[in-house]
Amino acid sequence: MGTKKSSFNFQPSVKNAIRFFICLLCLLNFSCKKKSVPDVDPVVPDVYVTYSNTYRTYGQYWKNGELITLPTPGNFVNARAIYVSGTDVHVAGDASSSGGQYWKNGVVSGVDEGLPSMLLYDLVVSEGNVYTCGDGFNSRQLINQAGYWKNGVSVPLDEASARGSRARGLCVAGKDVYVAGSLAFQNETAVYWKNGVVVTLGNRLTTSYATSIAVSGKDVYVAGSQSVDIGTRATYWKNGTANFLTNGSEFSSDVVDIAVAGKDVYCVGNFQYYNSTRSAKLWKNGELQNLPGAVRVSSVFVFNNDVYVAGEGLDNDVKTPMYWKNGVPVVLPNDSNGPFASSIFVTKP
Repeated sequence: MGTKKSSFNFQPSVKNAIRFFICLLCLLNFSCKKKSVPDVDPVVPDVYVTYSNTYRTYGQYWKNGELITLPTPGNFVNARAIYVSGTDVHVAGDASSSGGQYWKNGVVSGVDEGLPSMLLYDLVVSEGNVYTCGDGFNSRQLINQAGYWKNGVSVPLDEASARGSRARGLCVAGKDVYVAGSLAFQNETAVYWKNGVVVTLGNRLTTSYATSIAVSGKDVYVAGSQSVDIGTRATYWKNGTANFLTNGSEFSSDVVDIAVAGKDVYCVGNFQYYNSTRSAKLWKNGELQNLPGAVRVSSVFVFNNDVYVAGEGLDNDVKTPMYWKNGVPVVLPNDSNGPFASSIFVTKP
């Protein structure tokens, strides 16, 4: 089709001047619109950190500088995992005299329907459902049994009731529920369950453990360790393929938590050396990142491209609960009982 001609016969110079004027108006208008929108302050998130210590008679978590106490009917309480959904704060852990414990907004309840829970290690809230995982007690075979509970009701896991087993990590992706743990074959062996169906990761002839799990698209990432010689090496599996994160020069190491953000894989883990010293590490895509003063870590969380790690570090040569934001340590309240920062959750206020 030909170009439609205007009914006005402007000279080229006049046309150019008008075009320039119109463009200038558009630019000014666009700029004014941008300036009329107030600058958006960076989101200051809420940071939640649970405390774990076997010498406390109550559970605790920290939120933005405030310590919140969790009531419990048992003694010697550990709060091990936290998840915030809307205005609800969910915490999972255990008490010495009453087994697995779950708190919602500070109200405590047991988790034992179908399988008595002993220890709860992880917690996820998805579409209004609360999922917890940990160790139950199989009274018929007198063994620890890996378990996960949906809204307090136990869901079976393949082979978990037939042999000693553990559950340590939990992930819910859509309608699929993933649990990371181990089964006792010839040796304790790293596995995960997808909707109750077991997938073996480690070699049954050697010892391995799975402690955490993350899912991104079709990829399944599992954190843990594998035995090498007399020690262990920090490992993560991607779709069943093992990846060592160390060169094996340490006596032992493990990965305790894993998180995936976009194409980046974050792992945190703990080291013990042959001289009995200890340290803690963060890896991004297999490369070590700096965690100043870190002695022990428990969990990693990514929010708005910021990386948060919870654990224990040295403050003036004294061990104290801490978290690190992008490698910068934040010292948490301490007392003579020596609490440990056992998990971290970060969310928009």
